[in-house]
Amino acid sequence: MKITIEQLEFPISVKDKITKIPNIFKFDIKFVNGKYIHFNNTNISINDPHKIIISNNSYCLILLSYENDNNFYLKDSLKQITLNEIKNIISKII
Repeated sequence: MKITIEQLEFPISVKDKITKIPNIFKFDIKFVNGKYIHFNNTNISINDPHKIIISNNSYCLILLSYENDNNFYLKDSLKQITLNEIKNIISKII
């Protein structure tokens, strides 16, 4: 079975939202591009989301961002999280 993998470009609008969070400069931020995986000759595809990894020496927050979706999700629970909630988490960690 052949598989086609298309690398998705990380949306600049999402990067801008994250980098404008107060005190975010105190963390290492890594933006990982998502992928669109299609199994050829089938109707099955997988959308691997973009990942935002915010970390410091003692904490790591991994957020998921899906293509054409303005929401963020926590990796471990897939709970939807707002930008304000992310700001609150960052301010509590500092």
